[in-house]
Amino acid sequence: MDHGESASFWCEHIGRSFCILMNFRAYYWAVISRLYSKFGPLRCEGRIRIVGFPVVRGRGLVRVGTGSDFRSKSWSTAMGVLQPCVLNALMETSRIEIGSKCGMSGAVICAKESVVLGNNVQLGSGVVISDTDFHSMDYQVRGQEGDLEAAQSAPVRLEDDCFIGARAIILKGVTIGARSIVGAGAVVVRDVPADTVVAGNPTRVIKALV
Repeated sequence: MDHGESASFWCEHIGRSFCILMNFRAYYWAVISRLYSKFGPLRCEGRIRIVGFPVVRGRGLVRVGTGSDFRSKSWSTAMGVLQPCVLNALMETSRIEIGSKCGMSGAVICAKESVVLGNNVQLGSGVVISDTDFHSMDYQVRGQEGDLEAAQSAPVRLEDDCFIGARAIILKGVTIGARSIVGAGAVVVRDVPADTVVAGNPTRVIKALV
């Protein structure tokens, strides 16, 4: 076997090995997803898909609709992720409810009161959604016991078919209307009407979709 044939042989061998590894990895996470939806910390209404394990924390309710997709590994999404998905229902009365066929990559959702996602909502890599400031505005309380309880909060809701661009931040009290799009890196501090594209910090309307 000459040098050219040898190089071709090893390239073909490595390529086949890589394909086998990728297929095994996909199969592994398909099996883990089924087990996780039954025995994991989320309350699942049906099968979900995970790639990498999401961090599920807090004392409240975290409920997920069937067919939702959580990607916490960089190889599983085009942009990669800086961290796993994080779902944190901070208090016993807190709730995070995620509809059917939602998708997220390395996204963070924190709820003191409630964060509700409708169906078919897509969160780009590194999106942050929080319904609370986490800390009191009173410097004498901030960092002390009871700080979270004293922090301002207001429910967040994303209606069906929204798309939230990578690294966007959605803050307390915001409702995003159905089918709306939030641009990458945007900071959303006020409601977004349905069928609207917004971007910027703070967000401004770019255009209407209908």
